[in-house]
Amino acid sequence: MRSESPNGFILLEVLVAMSLILGVWMTSIGAYQGLALRLNQQESKRSQLRQDLDVYELAEQVRANSSQTKSPSIPNTSSKGLKNESSRVSSRNRSLRPVAKSSFENER
Repeated sequence: MRSESPNGFILLEVLVAMSLILGVWMTSIGAYQGLALRLNQQESKRSQLRQDLDVYELAEQVRANSSQTKSPSIPNTSSKGLKNESSRVSSRNRSLRPVAKSSFENER
């Protein structure tokens, strides 16, 4: 005689549960690989854009310095030329915000 409420799972239920877990796991692995690939592509594009921007900024600095040496009527504010411009430092490396004060009052 079998009891009305069996104790435990039957093999079919275990297989269905395992296949659902495997399906979710495989889907999440595929999504992760896609995101990692996309992130890698974006990082390489960003790196290339930064290199292009550095080349452009250096060319602009050389052009500005050469135009200042041709017209001596413009006052030269530094020995290298450009007013308020650091040599060989791109604008993305400059701080956008002033240095913030401590967020804690009465900090010692």
